[in-house]
Amino acid sequence: MNPLKAAALLLLLAACGGQPAGEPKGPASQERSAAFKRMMPEFSAMGKMVKGDETYNAAKFQAYAAAFADAAQKPFEHFQNDPQGNGDALPAVWQQPEAFKREQDAFLAAVAELNAKAQGGSLDDIKAAYSAAGASCKSCHDSYRRPK
Repeated sequence: MNPLKAAALLLLLAACGGQPAGEPKGPASQERSAAFKRMMPEFSAMGKMVKGDETYNAAKFQAYAAAFADAAQKPFEHFQNDPQGNGDALPAVWQQPEAFKREQDAFLAAVAELNAKAQGGSLDDIKAAYSAAGASCKSCHDSYRRPK
């Protein structure tokens, strides 16, 4: 391709906008992302049982739910605004702190309910609590996380 056409194509693509390949992440953002990722193995393992992809095992599910409830607290320790980059967190996290706190509280309540049901509820109750925890994740992501 000749250099003029390449430059024109590059300008055209740049004008299309879109998200950068990756938002910059400072130390707080990196720790926050890592803390969220540490929660996922337990949530995914519970999901496989809830969906019937794996046989429900009460003892394993109880352990997953307890570990998930503990891990769910950790990311929120790292939601300070990071001048080196906030990664996938949208500015609304800091522009609307009361609303973000309500989402956080709703999520932690849903996780606590999931853990409580896992420790002694019926599988139907557990499924409903798992669904509520997932819906809480989605609600917060819809408002406060950059689309992937």
